[in-house]
Amino acid sequence: MRRFFRSAALVIGWMLVVVATGMFTVRQVGVTEITFVALVVAAPYLGVLSLAAVLLFAAARSRIGAAVALVLTIAVVGVQVPMFLADGPDNSGPDMSVLTINAAHGEADATSIVAAVRDNDVDVLAVQELTPEEVTDLQAAGIGDLLPYSFTAALPVADGTGLWSRTPLTDGTRLDNFGFVPVQAQTTFEGHDLTLVSFHAMSPATPRHTAEWDADLARMRSIMETYQGTVLVAGDFNATEDHRQFRELASSPFSDAAEAAGAGLFRTFPSERPLARLDHLVTSDDVRARSVRPLAIPDSDHLAVLAEIQLP
Repeated sequence: MRRFFRSAALVIGWMLVVVATGMFTVRQVGVTEITFVALVVAAPYLGVLSLAAVLLFAAARSRIGAAVALVLTIAVVGVQVPMFLADGPDNSGPDMSVLTINAAHGEADATSIVAAVRDNDVDVLAVQELTPEEVTDLQAAGIGDLLPYSFTAALPVADGTGLWSRTPLTDGTRLDNFGFVPVQAQTTFEGHDLTLVSFHAMSPATPRHTAEWDADLARMRSIMETYQGTVLVAGDFNATEDHRQFRELASSPFSDAAEAAGAGLFRTFPSERPLARLDHLVTSDDVRARSVRPLAIPDSDHLAVLAEIQLP
């Protein structure tokens, strides 16, 4: 019987190692096959599998298996550690508050969005899945009293996006050749010139949409490289830090504000039981992220993300 349990522990341990190694490899390489794109969301939990393998190998007295599983555990946990470690420049510029929310086909409660803007002294609001009806509701709720300047591409269902700002917006533009319609604009905040973008990547829900999602993230990165001055891209990227496509978009000279703030592994989607952080603020890496946290907005299937940052 003891031999049976030892053999079972070895078999299960190696199975766990193979699964964890495969998914870790997929995380590092980046793929566009729809199943793996979805599974990569679970990458932070791979450490549980590899640690279970360590315990199984220890029970089976397999030094080689335990060593392999331990090295794998260190690797899969190690790539998540930066999410808990604040890292950023020592800035002397003004503080700024940015809020981004996916409005869920225009169903998100506009009064609650405006209340979040008011209560958190938000300077820039980025909205995705912005419909004409949601714009009307936001206006009725008083968004213009708090953030009087806006540039929007309000469209049916999930296609629209928009920006609201405490400071004047200029050169508002819709970005072409995306699955949804991002918008960008310029503003000057306490003497600092900024490029603002409300971005929504295609949802990788089908094989065709997954290819569009991959192209959206790559194209957004290419456009970001053309901007002058400080860049703030806020929105629903439909990707987590474990998707290589997002890591490449948010790589130097840009950074994900949540990671820079050491915000940990908080999730934003789905809002009732969040499994993945799909919503982000990506900034020029000379911006200091002080804090990044989720906010609940009724009737949205995403949690909003509130970022407190300091400009250079």
